[in-house]
Amino acid sequence: MPTNSIREVATKAGVSTATVSHVINETRFVAENTRQKVIHAMDELDYTPNFAAKTLRSQQTFTIGLVIPDISNHFFTSVVKGIEQNLYQKGYQLLVGNTDEKLELEIEKLKTFQAQQVSGIILASSAEHYQDIEPYLNLNTPIVFIDRIPDGTSGDYISVESEKAVYNAVQLLIERGHERIGMVTGIDTLSTTRERINGYRNALVHSRINVDENLIFEGDSKFTGGYHAAEKLLTQPGITAMFVANNLMTIGACTYFKEYQITIPEDIAIIGFDDYEWAKITDPPLSVIKQPVEKIGEKAAEALLHKIKTDDSGNQSIRLPTELILRESC
Repeated sequence: MPTNSIREVATKAGVSTATVSHVINETRFVAENTRQKVIHAMDELDYTPNFAAKTLRSQQTFTIGLVIPDISNHFFTSVVKGIEQNLYQKGYQLLVGNTDEKLELEIEKLKTFQAQQVSGIILASSAEHYQDIEPYLNLNTPIVFIDRIPDGTSGDYISVESEKAVYNAVQLLIERGHERIGMVTGIDTLSTTRERINGYRNALVHSRINVDENLIFEGDSKFTGGYHAAEKLLTQPGITAMFVANNLMTIGACTYFKEYQITIPEDIAIIGFDDYEWAKITDPPLSVIKQPVEKIGEKAAEALLHKIKTDDSGNQSIRLPTELILRESC
């Protein structure tokens, strides 16, 4: 990078080189309007700060490690987008590790990132209990959990109001006359799965409908799991509706219905979890619970950077609201 690049950024933004330096290194307060001008100028000039020099000055690497269980799941790619946008504006780089929902891979990613001396870690853990990963966490490395959190964890946690969201969705199905309502769940050791099952159960109980355990099937959070769970659910007598607890399983269930000419919503009503473009163009368009996925990433990045800059040992739990989007599948 030419030595005058920072001068070019300053000229384009209409500020001093010192101001550009303060924005890059966060060494002094800069008004948000001015900071955005500098960031815009950096983008237009394709200017990349010298992270090696920055690291030497500050004694931190300005890299964040993100550990996620399934990079093929659009939920997590959208979360990554929210995290990366926030980090880039603050001068941090993002390293992503995929675990395929395997705890042993998660542990290896945690060990690798900490060996690389990342400034902090954002983790969507596959562990059921905090003690499963605690030995592999450096207490000096700030960490924020997203989407799911192991039992016994006291760290920062960013997610959505899963239980409330599922309760409202199942309540809607009940109001529309359904009583035999099936549920396709995610992996049963995950906190999000338990929350969503609680929402399903509570909606039935509050409407004085018997909770039939034969109508609850684990779909392992994958496409094939949703496909086979839908197949099993339809063997149960009298089932008229189904709630599916994530986007990949919803696609799997709908694929099964299409292959076997089961009509939605005439033969079975369905509500899924997660709203993406494909949900609007399925036949029929799907009713879903919409999560603020990029906002989850943004909030996680904000929480982690706060811990890095302030050494704040306090813990916060942020639950973002969801939205029930009604289309034609129920």
